[in-house]
Amino acid sequence: MKQYWTLSLLTLIFVISVPAHSQQLSERKLELNVLPFVNITVLVDNKAGSDSVSGEWGLSFFVETAQNRILFDTGAGKVLLGNARALNVDLSKIDAVVISHAHGDHTGGLDQLLQVSGPVDLYIHPGAFMMRYWKENTRAIKDSMPLSREQLPGRVRKLVETRTQTLIAEGLMVTGQIPRISGFEDTGVREFVFLDEYMKISDPILDDQAMFFRVPEGVVILLGCAHAGLVNTMQYVSELLDEDRIYAVVGGTHLLGASPERMRKTVEALHKFNVQKIMLSHCTGVKAYDELAEAFPGRSSWPAAGTRIQFGRQ
Repeated sequence: MKQYWTLSLLTLIFVISVPAHSQQLSERKLELNVLPFVNITVLVDNKAGSDSVSGEWGLSFFVETAQNRILFDTGAGKVLLGNARALNVDLSKIDAVVISHAHGDHTGGLDQLLQVSGPVDLYIHPGAFMMRYWKENTRAIKDSMPLSREQLPGRVRKLVETRTQTLIAEGLMVTGQIPRISGFEDTGVREFVFLDEYMKISDPILDDQAMFFRVPEGVVILLGCAHAGLVNTMQYVSELLDEDRIYAVVGGTHLLGASPERMRKTVEALHKFNVQKIMLSHCTGVKAYDELAEAFPGRSSWPAAGTRIQFGRQ
């Protein structure tokens, strides 16, 4: 019982810390330089876009600018290295790794990646190191990062815990913890992931974060699973940058099983921010993707593994 109340208090502390943080941000807008180009190679996705790569339930993006090479998530660990070789992506030359959240389909390849890359900077929310429990039938299965915080010294060059918005490299930022204000969005897995072995406290996945940057076309947001909510994430980035338009959203959105109300309000928000490129994949779900493609003809696509995306001009 003591453990139960400790976990409850910890969850409450995490939750109530967000509004105060958001209020502070409203008083100082971010200055983020426009990058002339950003190239993204989809290394991991559920779907394979060609015969030369393989698919798995997971996500990983190789992000390249004129000066930096960043890996956003590492997939589940079975196809990352092979797909990188097939796509001529040299993972030994990356500068940093950004983890969107702790789930295994985004962190499973971290250990093997670091064996190839050597020590690099790692950007991760501190909540990612918490023990979680996945519901499997009636049992609670322990789940944690493949590498603990204690195992990282020597494996990473610098560990940066991103509770708030953080600059990764020139023109590239990570959101840190995202305020949950929409009221109609949930994590998408609240009935399956818990903070306690008794499966009483649903995990709010407060470590969920996104990357964002500016290119000549506008603001681009990279999503892992958007457990904080796609609308919440767009709203937060909009407030951080004092922008009312977002050019592109790319990645997973966990709209699997989303209610009709949530889908309707998500479409409304995408219209509100005038999003021109809706490139959603991984945990978005085929049904939800089809609804979005119908609502935004010519603007929607599913970037499968092997897809190369270019923003700006190199």
